[in-house]
Amino acid sequence: MTGAHPLHDPAYRPPHDAPPVLAAEGLAKTYPLPGGGRHRAADGISFALPRGGSIGIVGESGSGKTTVARMLVGLVRPDAGTVTVDGHARAPRTPRGRAARLARARDIQMVFQDPYVSLDPRLTARQCLHTALRLHGTAPRDAEQRATELLDQVGLGTREAGARPHGLSGGQRQRLAIARALAVDPKVLVLDEAVAALDVSIQAQVLQLLAGIRRDTGVALVFVSHDLAVVRHLTDETLVMRRGRVVEQGPTEQVLAEPAAPYTRALLAAVPHRGWDPARATAAAAAAGLSA
Repeated sequence: MTGAHPLHDPAYRPPHDAPPVLAAEGLAKTYPLPGGGRHRAADGISFALPRGGSIGIVGESGSGKTTVARMLVGLVRPDAGTVTVDGHARAPRTPRGRAARLARARDIQMVFQDPYVSLDPRLTARQCLHTALRLHGTAPRDAEQRATELLDQVGLGTREAGARPHGLSGGQRQRLAIARALAVDPKVLVLDEAVAALDVSIQAQVLQLLAGIRRDTGVALVFVSHDLAVVRHLTDETLVMRRGRVVEQGPTEQVLAEPAAPYTRALLAAVPHRGWDPARATAAAAAAGLSA
């Protein structure tokens, strides 16, 4: 359709030469161990995410993917490396002052695996969004209208709008968490295992919702997951981590169709599919040193 925004096209992929909205360069993080020594959670993590693009960070538990996500949003301070948003390096320390902190939050928002712990149990869904909007300077009347728009955008109706978190299903709570993250019009949305706790059918609905949001708003997505099947449906590029390091990185279809690293092949073999053989998957995992 003439004049249509390219992000409304389901087949849209950002151009390879698009300037990055988010770039990580050499991110590293270690933690002290109780008995002495240090654990390397992330080492030399680098990637560039174009505006409107999406990248998956995958790996087994303990691979370091959540540490990377937390460094991106500023919840964890890297030992080395930089995070750049729209060409501006983010300070390693959380900025002082309310205005500076809010401005930083508007760049990148995060959606966690369990939204229940990040939602105020005293507030209804509408009140939750209204509070977030007011915090970032939206006038009361505009906040009310915008909250309605956000609820509609994530598929929550009048009943859900008046419910508190305990009165919502897991999928509905995750939709509310996504709506709250979108309330500040972020440039990047980081989703840490955002559908891992949901039933398969609900996972599909939330993934479809995120794909639509990406097309309609142009927000870039960083999708952290252990599930390669999920990453396949949502990301343009995939970064595979093992023991804090990147073992494979490239276009998602290429990484999943022709994995170069034995570790990636073991992860793929572990995904149930037609004709799947648990014994063969276990053998592949053992050969690659994949944890049980």
